[in-house]
Amino acid sequence: MKSVAKTTLTAAIVIAAVTAFGTQAQAKSYAKVSKISSSLKVSANYVNFTGKNALYSKAGTLKGAKLVKSTHQLKTLAASTNSLDSFMVLRSATTNRHSMYLKVRSLDGKTTGWIYNGKTTQTQFGQIVYKDKAHTQPAGGVTAFETRTSSPLTAEEKASYYQLATPGSATDGTGLIYNAPVNTASPAWGTTVVEQPDKTTSQPYANDTFIATYAMTRTREGDRWLRVQDLNNAKVSGYIKASALTKLPSAKAKTGVTVNFVDYGTKQLVGTTIVPFGTGITQMNLLTTFNYQAIPAGTVSDYAKDADGSVPTNGFLDRTAASNATPGSTLIYQVGADSE
Repeated sequence: MKSVAKTTLTAAIVIAAVTAFGTQAQAKSYAKVSKISSSLKVSANYVNFTGKNALYSKAGTLKGAKLVKSTHQLKTLAASTNSLDSFMVLRSATTNRHSMYLKVRSLDGKTTGWIYNGKTTQTQFGQIVYKDKAHTQPAGGVTAFETRTSSPLTAEEKASYYQLATPGSATDGTGLIYNAPVNTASPAWGTTVVEQPDKTTSQPYANDTFIATYAMTRTREGDRWLRVQDLNNAKVSGYIKASALTKLPSAKAKTGVTVNFVDYGTKQLVGTTIVPFGTGITQMNLLTTFNYQAIPAGTVSDYAKDADGSVPTNGFLDRTAASNATPGSTLIYQVGADSE
């Protein structure tokens, strides 16, 4: 009996040792990357954080992965009101355990890491993996994001004329005019540029007349930006904060340019606007951009023709006069019914 008991005890110890060894071996088993995309320096694919997964130096289950940002820190970034705290996708990877990860970097370039995105068996839409087919429940630590969104111009913005409220060298959207709302793309991308001949200050355009042609809102800051066109300098065209513009008062016919909108078919007057001039300004070019402004609702501007009756052009009947409009002048702008 003693021999049997001793043998049983020995066997139990051996089994326990084997089990313990197996557990340790399993604990040291790390995932491996089975598929990885090419790496980008910058991208226009943006994500925000769900706060369910942390950010690591490598895919979280790979050997040597170190914590870059905790879930708490990522939640703070997700709620940031600074566009530079937005993240762009640079690379994707899949492990041999069917887990998908994204390499992301902040727009200010200060934070880079890998974050869990979901399983290969789940639904993917764009860069993001979802738990559901309706794409409403992100499976991992990221969700789709846009740094800016477009929005239609208001009726007032369409019909108004503006001047710069604070012309100067400010780079926050109140001075210089850019090709996109500031900080909504990575500075490393090199696509946010000053859209005016003088790259250092907008002071030379302080007395110019501007119109708004488009509007966008920065997602994080929530501020509205208008794409403006300088009617006195065609090379000045881009985005500036709506709050950095001053609406000009209504002008009188003798101090502005009167534009009469005439129906191309009936030859009847259907609307009028007077374009104001800024102090010291004596000429403006209305040819290429004025068709955004004050055109009566339900009409379009592509009914004018050249003098010989051919080639539909911009709505101004006299394009030469429109390209060099002066205070006190009157122009005819032909319109037709909008068929859409």
